[in-house]
Amino acid sequence: MLFLLCLLQPGTVRAISVGQVDDFEDGTIHGWKMGANSITASHMTNIADGGRAGVGDNFLQVIADGTAVAGGRLTFFNQAQWRGDYLGTGITSIAMDLNNFSSNEALNLRLAIEGGMSDPNNPGNFIGGLFATSASASLDSGSGWTHVVFSLTPGDLTPVSGRSGATGNDVLAALANVLELRLLNSANPDWTGLPAVATLGIDNIAAVPLPPAVLLFGSGLVGLGMWRSISPALARNPAT
Repeated sequence: MLFLLCLLQPGTVRAISVGQVDDFEDGTIHGWKMGANSITASHMTNIADGGRAGVGDNFLQVIADGTAVAGGRLTFFNQAQWRGDYLGTGITSIAMDLNNFSSNEALNLRLAIEGGMSDPNNPGNFIGGLFATSASASLDSGSGWTHVVFSLTPGDLTPVSGRSGATGNDVLAALANVLELRLLNSANPDWTGLPAVATLGIDNIAAVPLPPAVLLFGSGLVGLGMWRSISPALARNPAT
């Protein structure tokens, strides 16, 4: 079953790794973006002091100005080190420390992913798509630093639609080849997020794995699920 899963994802990028952390201590924004370079530069800043650990601890500050154009939504994304095979590496959650510095804006923060691959039985069809966490992390204005864990298990993700990708149609395929990870502010599962006048601090974004025994069991279930998805095609084309 695991061999079949590997065959179904030849283009998977395995950038994600167990235990990786974006702590922003190097003074950069670790490849996170808010759109075009000019928007990112004006709305995202590495702050050298005041992170979760206090004095001397760097963190990422993101500002949304509430307008209807880029930079108005508290939505930002990463297409670099957070790409890859979340199923194969056993990553089921993303943890982070968040601080709502806004004076009058309560936030409902969610993670969302875009991922997947071409259907091996129908190359013109993309399996995977867009998904967002069903549950949000609610932060009142002036929240202070709060540790949040977003579950990325299949049952905790909701299919969503958006301008930049296909509506989610296969959560296992999406998790097996994540192309983009994003954090957004929305009362409901979404891909684009809502306009807001807000300032958010982010620190210590970390990949959280399953225990090895659970990972082995989960991998078997994934293989079984993928086998069920391709077995009708094999029945129609027994020579393949």
